[in-house]
Amino acid sequence: MARRVEPCRKSPEERLDDLLAGYREASLRREGGRYAARVLEASDSLPNAVKFFAFALLAEGAEGEDEALDALSRAETYLAVAREELGRRFSRELPALRFLERGIALRTERGEFEEAVRLCDLALDLGLGPAYERKRASLERMT
Repeated sequence: MARRVEPCRKSPEERLDDLLAGYREASLRREGGRYAARVLEASDSLPNAVKFFAFALLAEGAEGEDEALDALSRAETYLAVAREELGRRFSRELPALRFLERGIALRTERGEFEEAVRLCDLALDLGLGPAYERKRASLERMT
């Protein structure tokens, strides 16, 4: 009688490593958004902290505007969990993500300036720096 093969159990940080490496590789072929979408579809056991990064990457790399904005919204729902569970790793990886930048640009193009300002405030709350202060000031002049 054969022994049952135990599934590989990876920590959330290892899963995040896999996600980020796969996304970088797919982005070289301009398929980063598709990669993030496939990861989310294929894994029903993805840790919530890693889901934040997957949705953030999808928002960044999605081809369609609506898909990007939906992914941005879903990333926001997992933000607090990712921040709490991944701590320093979250802080280290966050500046490389461009999901808020993409969301601000899309909201601005659609004339949704209040939502774009809210995203700037979120970026500032996350400590993402003076570039978002300048974007916010620019958006304030538009409203």
